[in-house]
Amino acid sequence: MLRLFTKSRGRCLELALVVTLLNLFLSFTVVWYSSSPTENNRQAAQDSRLLLSVEYTGDSALASESPVSDTVPGSEAGSTNAQVNTLKVKPSEEVPSEAEVPKDVPNSAIPKLSIDNRLGVFDKFRRFQSHMFSVVGEAWSVLSSSRALCLGAQTSVDRLYELVELVKNWSGPMSIAVFVPDIELAVGLRYIQYLRSCNQAIEKQVSFHLIYPVEHQGTTNHPDLQGLDEVVGNMDCKQPKQVLKYLLNVRSKEMLAWRESYPYPQNLLRNLAKTGCQTNYTYIPDIDMVPTPGMDRQLETFLQKQEGAKNCSKCAYVIPTYEISINSTHLPSNKTELLQFVKDKQARQFHQALYSINQKSSNLKKWEKIPETEELDLAYKVEKYIFKYEPLYIARGDTPAFDERFIGFGMTRNTQVYEMYVAGYSFYLLNNAFTNHWGFQSISSRPEWRARQQEQNNARFDEFAKEVSAHYNADPYKMLDQLKKMNLKHVKVAYGVTKKNKTVAKKEEKKVLDEDIKKLGTE
Repeated sequence: MLRLFTKSRGRCLELALVVTLLNLFLSFTVVWYSSSPTENNRQAAQDSRLLLSVEYTGDSALASESPVSDTVPGSEAGSTNAQVNTLKVKPSEEVPSEAEVPKDVPNSAIPKLSIDNRLGVFDKFRRFQSHMFSVVGEAWSVLSSSRALCLGAQTSVDRLYELVELVKNWSGPMSIAVFVPDIELAVGLRYIQYLRSCNQAIEKQVSFHLIYPVEHQGTTNHPDLQGLDEVVGNMDCKQPKQVLKYLLNVRSKEMLAWRESYPYPQNLLRNLAKTGCQTNYTYIPDIDMVPTPGMDRQLETFLQKQEGAKNCSKCAYVIPTYEISINSTHLPSNKTELLQFVKDKQARQFHQALYSINQKSSNLKKWEKIPETEELDLAYKVEKYIFKYEPLYIARGDTPAFDERFIGFGMTRNTQVYEMYVAGYSFYLLNNAFTNHWGFQSISSRPEWRARQQEQNNARFDEFAKEVSAHYNADPYKMLDQLKKMNLKHVKVAYGVTKKNKTVAKKEEKKVLDEDIKKLGTE
């Protein structure tokens, strides 16, 4: 019995020794394996470097060129999606491993921007798809939470170089909607990458939203784009216009045949730019309307005072725009200089020759007689609304949307202002603020296709006016009584340089203006 117990005890000790040795071996193996660069670890490290080449499901924003501390509203949900969805890398792009990337390569040559076409959001007519916050400014969140005013602008990709001049005089957040059909999406992404790598202000302040038509869906992969990424990373930062012109050469003759006259969705783009703004107030100019130096800061101070007074919830503060002769050496930087430009015939009111009725209500002759003051303030109230009034203004972000049925040219801005008028908004001119627009515009620069688009939009106005009147249960302009007499559906729009066309345009403008003056005189 004792021998049996001793034998069993010996076996237990042997078994315990074997288990102990096995545990030591396994522990040593785990420690050694963890310290080795496994394939999984290398893949994880590589994934951490792919942020600019991938897009998370949700399409809220692409990662920036460098880590960003600021987040876009809704980014927490986006990060949650990122944990449960796999990263999608562009098939045409090979992301180099860490060892393959030279340390002295410019940042712009390494990361690549992209979007997932499957995540585009349709407009209400399902004609266009948009990708909001395709690229987010690094300081976007901070600026949007600390400023009262955001600038939202729209542009086609071939005018995107204008952003360089625009951002010089604007230090706040900027929401830019870009139209990028077909291969222009690829061009736009690469050009945005170029702008961000060359311009720190654009990199920090600007968020981009990309839009393309369903019938000409944007593409990022094309045989003609091979090698373009390497070229973009080495292009001259001092030549933004020339760089864009070079990139646009990838467009084929077949594309250019339809591209120029393709109906440009101005109002959709304006709505997206405005929606992208996260501030209480918005300013929605076109991308080629340049503010004066320091105007943004003056507007911030002005708006703070208006907020403190709390005396107007439906006020729009009008900022006049002036056309500046291309023969001028520079843009006027203050009102005193602008008035001298006007005196020397180097500046004139926006659309003064093309369609001056757009600015009649502002009475800019009166504004020009008011000398510049040290402080930005109200100059005067617009007393009489005249149909087709088209001011650039600052207002709260809850103003009526731009009606997206008006596509192409004509009846785009002025219909939104008309709705504001019916809704009870008041317009006030600011005393010192104005923006500049390079070049004198004229009928001679208007192509036939643009005139045809304007005629089509004129024909849509009757329905729009009836809807607006019904929505607000108001018709302060007595528009419904005038629609038949105005007969906008059959108004012909002038174009080109012939004397006949100029005469037609003048007669159209005079007819509308005379009707307004006659109407106002009876009030």
